[in-house]
This record gives sequence, structure tokens and C-alpha cells, in this order.
Amino acid sequence: MLLAPGNASAYGRSVEDLVGAFSLEKTIRLGSSSECFASAGASDPFSLPIAMTDDQPPSLAGFEFEPRSIPVSAPKAINLTLHIIDDQSGPGASAAYFQSPSGTQEAVAIFDDKNLASSGPEGNVYAARMLLPQGPEPGNWELKNLTLMAKVGNRRVLKHTDLLHLGLPVELRVT
Repeated sequence: MLLAPGNASAYGRSVEDLVGAFSLEKTIRLGSSSECFASAGASDPFSLPIAMTDDQPPSLAGFEFEPRSIPVSAPKAINLTLHIIDDQSGPGASAAYFQSPSGTQEAVAIFDDKNLASSGPEGNVYAARMLLPQGPEPGNWELKNLTLMAKVGNRRVLKHTDLLHLGLPVELRVT
């Protein structure tokens, strides 16, 4: 609802005329201490411990791997970096699943506490290494999915198409 322009005293009493831009700051205490309820003789309802359940899976903040191309004759380790966020229980073990062009070979990188690179309020960053199986099939190996896990078991599975839409690398070339 918009009020018609006019003198501020028409809508209430003010020491100054309220013309122009201004800001107002007000602090409202909602049971932040037991003294708020002391006068009424009630106990502080916010003093009880509140248990929050972690019912949301972790979120992906970033993913990368290098090199993106390796020779079939002398395959080497692929370095993977995963950045995930879980705001309650924290990230648990997660994984990246790669599959050969024919689907007959698979390689998996595991991200867990053993390869935690950094941890903070912005999430956990993991650095893992992955080896392809002996005699890797040449061609484009696809990142089939990233499985992100929270410590309590909540899981988010990002499939190949999800990762493509996010602009993440999804192919490892074996030449």
C-alpha cells in the first residue's frame, strides 16, 4: 500500500519532516537471553539444545582433473581436485567414476579424509590420484558421474549430462 505524499505528521508524529532518503536501524531481541523472560516468570524457550538434522546432500563447488590426455603406451596418474560443501555434518567419502568408450573398463577416484587438501567454512577441497587399468582402451573415457556424500550418508549423484551443463571437464583422452 502506498501512502499519498504529504506532511509526515499526517501519519504520525515526527521531530523532522521525513523527506528524502534515510535508513532506520532497529534491534529486536527474540529470546536471546533468559532475562527477556524473567519479568514474566517464564523460562527461556531458546535455552534448550536444538538438534538439527542433516537432510541435505553436499553441493559441488568445483571439479578438475589433469592431464586431460594420456598415451595408451605409458599411462600415468591423473590428478583430480574436488571442492564440495556440506553445511552440517560435513562431507564424507565421495567418488568420480570414469568409463572407457566401450564401457568395458572403469577407473574410480576416491575423495576422503586421506586426501583432504584443505578445509574451511567455504568447504573441503580434496586432491586424489587415479590410475587407469592395465592396457587401457584408447579413445575418450567419460566421467560417468560424481557421487558426493555427507558424513551422515546423504548423497548427490551428478551424472555425465549434469556435469556437462555445469561446464565441467567430462572426457579423458587416451591416445
